[in-house]
Formats: sequence, C-alpha cells, structure tokens
Amino acid sequence: MTRNHSTRSVAALAVAAAAVLALSACSAGGGSTDTSSSGLESGYGARAENRSAYFFTYYNPASDSFWAQILKGGEDAAQLGGLNLTHQTAEGDPDKMVDLVQTAIATKPSLIFMPFNEGEKWVGVACDAHDAGITVVAYNVPAPESAADCVSGFVGQDFFEVGQIVGTRLVKDAGLSSGDKVLLPAEEPEQNYAVQRGGGVQKALDSVGAKGEYLRTSGNDEEALNALTSWLTANPDVKAVAPLGGTPHRNIVAAMDAAGVKVPVVGFDTSPQVVAGIKSGDIIATADQQGYVQGFQSVTEGVLYLDFGLSPSVINSGGQGLIDSTNVGLLEDDALKGVRF
Repeated sequence: MTRNHSTRSVAALAVAAAAVLALSACSAGGGSTDTSSSGLESGYGARAENRSAYFFTYYNPASDSFWAQILKGGEDAAQLGGLNLTHQTAEGDPDKMVDLVQTAIATKPSLIFMPFNEGEKWVGVACDAHDAGITVVAYNVPAPESAADCVSGFVGQDFFEVGQIVGTRLVKDAGLSSGDKVLLPAEEPEQNYAVQRGGGVQKALDSVGAKGEYLRTSGNDEEALNALTSWLTANPDVKAVAPLGGTPHRNIVAAMDAAGVKVPVVGFDTSPQVVAGIKSGDIIATADQQGYVQGFQSVTEGVLYLDFGLSPSVINSGGQGLIDSTNVGLLEDDALKGVRF
C-alpha cells in the first residue's frame, strides 16, 4: 500500500492533467463526460471498445466541496483516459445508491466507480455489476470483505491510522488528561469511515485516559449545526472536539460560537470553513484525505485495467500529514481550486 502522498504530488497531478486535457473533450459533472480522444500510442485511452463508465458519489458535489474535489479528479482522469463518464449522486440516500447502480448495470458500462459508505448494504449491487462483467473500483470508503471477489482496488484514506495521528495531535495541543470528555461528531457514526477514524482517535485518547463521545450530525449542514450547538450547550464541560467528517468539521466553529463554548479542535477533511478556522486559530489542524487523488487515481486505475489488463491497486490517498497554520496557505491557491479546496 502506498503510504506517503505529499501535497506536492497532488499538485503535480493537477498540473499534469491540465497540460494534456486538450487531448480530449469535456462536459459538466452533472451528467456524462463524453470523450473523443484517439488515445496514446500505447493504446491508453483507446484500446478497449466499450468506454462507458459510471462514477457514483454518496454526497452531492454541488453542495459539498470535498466531494466536488473527488468528482473533479475523476472527470480529469476520464478525459485523459477517453472514457464516456456519467456522474450520478445518491445525495446521502443509501437506497438511492442501490437504485442508481442497478439502473447503471442495465446499460452495460465497462466500469463503475463507487464509495462504500453503507458497506454491506451495497455489496449486493456491486456483486451484481461484477457478475454482469463490469469492473467495480472503490474509492473514499473501502468495500467490506464480503465484496472482496466483486470489487477491484481501492483509493482512499487509511482511516484508523490517520485517526491516531489526529488524536495524538489533539492530546498534545489540548493538554488532555484522564477523565476528559472529547466530542467525536460524524455524519453517520455507524459507517465504516467514522468507526475507523473514531477508533484511531480513541486509541490516542486512551493513552491519557480521555474518553470520546460520538454524536450523529447527518450530512446536512443545517442539521449538523443544530446538533452540534445543542450538544455543546448541554455539555459545556467538553475539553476538545475531533470532527470525524467534513460536515461536522465545517460547522463546528459556528456551533461553538452559538453555544458559547471554545475548545481545541482537530478533525478530518478540508473546506473553506475549515481553512478559515485554521487561519483564525479556532481549529488547530485537519487531516486532508485529498479527494482529488481519490477520484483521479480510481478512474486512472479503471482505464489501465480496461486498456491493458493492469490490476487496480490499493492506494492510501491521505498520507500521514496534517494541514495546520504552517501549510494552510496551499489550500487558498486559486490555481488549485477544485483540486485542493
């Protein structure tokens, strides 16, 4: 497994993509990215006849900057690889994802790219796709073991490992000690990403005897703000917060302001609100899972398999670093908008 992706490597991906996008056509992320590239001399981007693919997002990129980065990476890679890429979003609805994948299978695409936020619930349709001769590549959240024979490759963050990094930073900078209460808010605490991230954070908290408490916020900003504000108001003795997802993280500063509670925060994912919080000192740091890499690399792996039969790999898109006051400026570079923020 690849372990260290530097911010420089992500920028290089963006520059490389921009330099060759003229080779193929482009369309908006809400529908199909139809390409007419004749491919490279090696056959990349053209060797396989069926170049139809579906890219499914769990949350809507139109209202979530992190998922917009993922989609941007996928679209750029699709252009380079000559794919006719159709994007569809479940908009946070697990049942809708099942329906979307089932409908896509009927069109007989060559590739399907999808996250597994709901784990076991989506194994059935992923295996249906595999049985229909469609290659399925996972990103963002890995497929469960029960889908091992149906899903090829995964690009995403090592949630537990990075959770330990976040927790260790929080313990150090917040000066946590035995008995301290730490809020662990997540869109859906029972989903794999939250279980693994929270488990890593708690392992670090265990070193000093602090205890994490989970809170469901949902993926809706208004609901998340209300849930966070209510919890903080009722728990003014909280010593720190480790948001386990992008939604609670981008709403935590506003919630603390509303509740009149100010505690150290170290969380996951990036957004304009998180960047502003780091710059203002309200947020110490965030673990960036580098969404652009998740989209770009997963689609690239699909194209490599389609044209050359090269097996998709498991790639850690997040590396081991944190975004804090020392390097947050990178997330405000206009040239990297859509790639880094």
